[in-house]
Amino acid sequence: MKILSVIFLLTISLFGAGINFEKDLVTAKQKAITENKKLMIMYSTPTCPECNYMKKKVFKDKKIISYTNENYVFVIMDIKKDKDILPYKFIGIPTFYFVNPNDMKLLSKKIGGTREAQFLSFIKQVK
Repeated sequence: MKILSVIFLLTISLFGAGINFEKDLVTAKQKAITENKKLMIMYSTPTCPECNYMKKKVFKDKKIISYTNENYVFVIMDIKKDKDILPYKFIGIPTFYFVNPNDMKLLSKKIGGTREAQFLSFIKQVK
């Protein structure tokens, strides 16, 4: 029984760890205020190849997971499904908005997908 518990915990730690995405902007904003973190918003669609690359590859990087969870509250918004509540205009996807959640002031923006090292460098530079 002890061995099964250890295997279960290892499985969770290996496959269950990831970026803690919030389900909607209102919840994400409130959580960011409460936790004194910046808000990261990604505009996306399920059919966007670059968006899916970011979700399946870049967001699985351990350094990105750790830094993002420690410093941001992250929400992904679908530009079609959420079109009436998108807080910022965009010209392409994916677009990442880095926001002060208290006043929703835009701190920085990044348009397009990128590799892990470049994304990590960018999110560390956001002030």
